[in-house]
Amino acid sequence: QQSRYTKFYDNDINGILGSKRENYAGKVFDGAGINSVFGSVVLDLRDAVLQGEIAIDATVIFGGAKIIVPPNVKIKVSSIPIFGGVTNNATSFGGQESATLYINATCMFGGIDIK
Repeated sequence: QQSRYTKFYDNDINGILGSKRENYAGKVFDGAGINSVFGSVVLDLRDAVLQGEIAIDATVIFGGAKIIVPPNVKIKVSSIPIFGGVTNNATSFGGQESATLYINATCMFGGIDIK
């Protein structure tokens, strides 16, 4: 069952048997799919343009992902951890006008770190 924030993305960010780093500095970010299988993904949103409700659907299997967010967003995490998990170390100062970032995660023998 898909959440109401889940959608299909044209360009997934994949770190399969390797690593991938994406930086959205100065660009509008409207969501992403992250797949990390025996690899790693770094998604840097510190200088991205974030508006409204945005979803990140992440699957991590024997790998890791790091999502770096600015302090002006609200973060909501929904996860299915199987010998892994999601750690949210981000400082959220989002007010009523700030964007909301929904992170839907499945972690198997791996993890996602939100900073």
